[in-house]
Amino acid sequence: MAQPLFTERPGDPRAPRPALRSVPARAEEPGRPSPLHVHWFRWSGEDAFSGSSLYTCRCGQVRPGL
Repeated sequence: MAQPLFTERPGDPRAPRPALRSVPARAEEPGRPSPLHVHWFRWSGEDAFSGSSLYTCRCGQVRPGL
């Protein structure tokens, strides 16, 4: 049986919510300076199988060119 999405009734007080942060909390891992990472892809060579260009990020992720 499906559960209802809203369990509150009109007029019920709202439950307290945590404050929103514009910047997430820092990562707890000592080797990683920030929990956020923006991929910065740079050309790294040609793919021998498809002939397209390959682009790598500093984190090690590799993507083919479009």
